Amino acid sequence: MLGFVAPAGSSPIPFFEVEPLPDFGQWGPVEVEPLRSIRRKVAMKMVASMTIVPHVTHMDEADVTELDAFRREQNTKRSAPQTKLTLLPFVAKAVLTQLRKAPQFNASIDPFKQEIVYKRYFNLGFAADTPRGLVVPVIHQADRLSIDELSEALQRLADKARAGSIDVAELRGGSFTITNVGTLGGTAVIPTINYPEAAILGLGRAADRPVVRDGAIVIRKIMPMSLVFDHRLIDGADAARFLSAVVARLSDPGRLLLES
Repeated sequence: MLGFVAPAGSSPIPFFEVEPLPDFGQWGPVEVEPLRSIRRKVAMKMVASMTIVPHVTHMDEADVTELDAFRREQNTKRSAPQTKLTLLPFVAKAVLTQLRKAPQFNASIDPFKQEIVYKRYFNLGFAADTPRGLVVPVIHQADRLSIDELSEALQRLADKARAGSIDVAELRGGSFTITNVGTLGGTAVIPTINYPEAAILGLGRAADRPVVRDGAIVIRKIMPMSLVFDHRLIDGADAARFLSAVVARLSDPGRLLLES
């Protein structure tokens, strides 16, 4: 099934064998529809990723209080046609800056050739929720874009994906993916790596929380972040350093803008 699961008795790997499903109709009414189109592709990709890649997750939190204030201030100065800034393009820029310093996060393992492929381009994928299911549009050469340009590209591709008018080329060639579920609710997410990429960054909802600063309890806007990585390529210490660097940039808007 799905090209990855073997029927019982046919697989040389016992734990890959799957028994046929029971007849659920014996317990009550059911409705059956074919697994096709985007849902089938997502299913195959997820099975491949979870079967091949040893997933490990490193979590951290970014204090985006000043960054969010800057974002809101910039939005008050924008005219109607301009895309309103969200936190996502700032996160994208922080990630893209760090990818240059940590090439293993922008790489893939070729299991057939037993090689590590380091990509010298930075094509950023981002998960988009559409009426037809999950798709991952890709911003090609994203490292060359400013924060404003990233914001425009994110909005343009997301709109095309939801309208069903996105080109196939705009869904291919990603080297790192970000998924943001913060707008949908929840406090954190542990996403599945977009195989054959080496890592994916999951963003939770940025929310006001009481934290301790200089011995006093203050309210700060905190964004939870989860970096899921391929342990064949990346060690835990590397992941900790990578995410710490991203968090540091998001906590210091001046530094982030200077590096942009």
